[in-house]
Amino acid sequence: MFAHWGKVKTFAITEAMKLSRPPIPYSESPTSAFYAEALDVYAQNTPSLSYEGKWVGEFWSDDLLNLTFSPGPRWVAIGSQIIREQKADLATSIEAYAKVGMALSDAAVACWHSKYYYNVERPESYIQRLIDPTWDCNLNNPTNGDVGFTPPFPAYPSGHSTMGGAGAEALASVFGYDYAMTDKCHQFRTDFEGTPRSFGSLYEMAQENAWSRVPLGVHFEMDCVEGVRHGTVIAREVNRLPWRK
Repeated sequence: MFAHWGKVKTFAITEAMKLSRPPIPYSESPTSAFYAEALDVYAQNTPSLSYEGKWVGEFWSDDLLNLTFSPGPRWVAIGSQIIREQKADLATSIEAYAKVGMALSDAAVACWHSKYYYNVERPESYIQRLIDPTWDCNLNNPTNGDVGFTPPFPAYPSGHSTMGGAGAEALASVFGYDYAMTDKCHQFRTDFEGTPRSFGSLYEMAQENAWSRVPLGVHFEMDCVEGVRHGTVIAREVNRLPWRK
């Protein structure tokens, strides 16, 4: 699906809106902005990842088949928590699920269209080639012992971040832009740190979800910043559709 996902029909965005803003120009010069992005990733977990960085990374790491959610469905699960907390009526629940589902779908299509348009490599290969050949990222699979896993598709923009921005914007349009909650999606897990985390708004959740990819070592910060921005813009197009009560 990866290279072809960007060709899927969208609900609200135009063909032109599928393409995110351009990334920082590629460079191997130690004085370049691109190299600085790689050094920032390197600094997050060298020599080791902090407890907070590991917690945040694992909490949002919806990467591993049969272990966690996927990045999009995580925001459906967040919406389900809110619906239960608010004891939302049927009409509100339908609106929330429809908006978040459509926004996540369009965000995923746009993100993967952009990934294969720009074709930016992952931090792991860049850092190993130019900075430290012994370095590895921190995305691990506790079920099979795999360590240093990097998703097998281009980095820019981040899928987690794009779908996070879209999911947060869609849900906020229903439940409020200052909706505070504690995310219990991974509560009681014992295979990684799933302790619930509390947030002052859905946008704050999207920002932490995005940033979590940097300490894990699977994304440059630029991937995440643009992902949240692009996902938010996409969800606003979904919110502008002629919804009727």
